[in-house]
Amino acid sequence: FIATKADEKRYIQVTENMNVPETRERELAPLRKIRDNYEKLVIALDCDLMQTQDGISIIKILDFFFC
Repeated sequence: FIATKADEKRYIQVTENMNVPETRERELAPLRKIRDNYEKLVIALDCDLMQTQDGISIIKILDFFFC
């Protein structure tokens, strides 16, 4: 989904698990196609890797709510 506030925009994908390579690719692919410079984020319930991949942040849901 897309979260907007005034002139800010954030693209967000939400998934249960980012540990399986096929799932990770499925969740990242649509965000990679977006060619603007707004923040892109994948929020996962279960994720062993916390990183940025192709400019897309991958974070656990608890870190999203409590950061």
